[in-house]
Amino acid sequence: MKRSLLFSALGFAALAATAQMPDNSICPNFTGTDLQGNSHNLYNYLDQGYTVVVDVSATWCGPCWNYHNGGALETLYAQHGMGSADPKVIILFIEGDGNTTLADLNGTGSNTQGNWVAGTPYPIIDNASIANTLNIGYFPTLYKICPNRVITEVGQVSAAAWWTSCQTCPVADTPTDAMVLPNLSNPATCVGNAVDLKVRLQNVGTSPLTAATIQAKQGATVLGSTDWTGSLTTYGWQEVNVTSITPTATMNVTYLITTADDDASNNSATGTVTAANTVAPGINVTLELRTDGYGSEITWKLFNPDGTVFDQDPAGNYGNNTTYTENWTLQDQSCYRFEIYDSYGDGILTPGYYKLKVGTNVFKQGGGTSGYDVEEISPFTTDLLSGIEVVDLTSSFNVYPNPTNDGMIKLEFGRSTKATVDVFNVLGERVLTETFNTTGVRDMDLRALTNGVYYLNVLADGKTATRKVTVNK
Repeated sequence: MKRSLLFSALGFAALAATAQMPDNSICPNFTGTDLQGNSHNLYNYLDQGYTVVVDVSATWCGPCWNYHNGGALETLYAQHGMGSADPKVIILFIEGDGNTTLADLNGTGSNTQGNWVAGTPYPIIDNASIANTLNIGYFPTLYKICPNRVITEVGQVSAAAWWTSCQTCPVADTPTDAMVLPNLSNPATCVGNAVDLKVRLQNVGTSPLTAATIQAKQGATVLGSTDWTGSLTTYGWQEVNVTSITPTATMNVTYLITTADDDASNNSATGTVTAANTVAPGINVTLELRTDGYGSEITWKLFNPDGTVFDQDPAGNYGNNTTYTENWTLQDQSCYRFEIYDSYGDGILTPGYYKLKVGTNVFKQGGGTSGYDVEEISPFTTDLLSGIEVVDLTSSFNVYPNPTNDGMIKLEFGRSTKATVDVFNVLGERVLTETFNTTGVRDMDLRALTNGVYYLNVLADGKTATRKVTVNK
């Protein structure tokens, strides 16, 4: 795992429980004093129109030392920072490990890669609380903070790449300029459940922003809009609920400011609405979690249908390469949302995994080779009926043979009727649908399905039934 290349045991322990700040977050303000006694306040620099580049490192960190000695930030300082004739960028080096010392920075301590001070023209601030403010999850972390307070991780790039990135920052240089900021997370729900479409509105104009009309669109179709009113000063922002929808499938959404302003180039942002049809075949749900070699990076939450937290990981860090279980009794026919996070950003790696189960039936799993990076969001609907093998639709409804022996199955109804049969796999994904009229017994072809367990949801005469079927071919 790449983490082993970045951290000593000491540094890893200090940072493992921290969740990295998502790109496009509004960065909180901070103040730090450099080694020469000079004070540096983030928002003061941003209000003067500077873009702030922050290198959060630790003296013991080898990759931090290599990047520091590569000279990219020294070149940026000389060309576009305070070492240039027309400075546009402020560069701050933050020593982010509270256990390191001034001697370590000067290369004479016991926990250092060398002399970090010699030849460094930009300020060095020894203040681990700033690293905590920025939610640093690993060293080095290199951030760009634009004048509008939006923070983005740029990484270990060249001076030219830094300058290209800095030039994309929005700057308040016209009176009227409303901006839509990218969403920090996309909404996720179960199919058939309502979800709010929200977006962050920011004023990047020099005059107060008091009104804006915002649309939410799927392609050319307007899903809804809102006429926002209020008062946002320069770089002020507010989350706005544009509309509510009930998605039937995962969809892309464009958020668009339709009122005129001085710069239309920042009036739209795109996002995704995830609508899952994953079914938990019961209400007694188990989380089985197997950590990888960095278990303390893993956290999770289970959310109620109303968005409140039903349960979350216990206090303290998970151990490495260890299996844990949590058992929940949930409400039937309800949409829950399971979210699992990794503070480093590479998910649970092999041999780790997570599984959501009802009994031995795994209806959702992740991790391993299908790692989820920073987070994975999994909505699911509880359904007791889908876990019951026989439910009377009429007094004489039967499914046979079960298990199948050739992929064909017979549905027997007590009388002539019109029926719709939906076939779902164990992940709750609809894999087959048939609607037909029958006078008693109807053959259904399941040969296109792979061998395994499926659920047949049958609707006939206004009544429903669910059958669990094992397909063998």
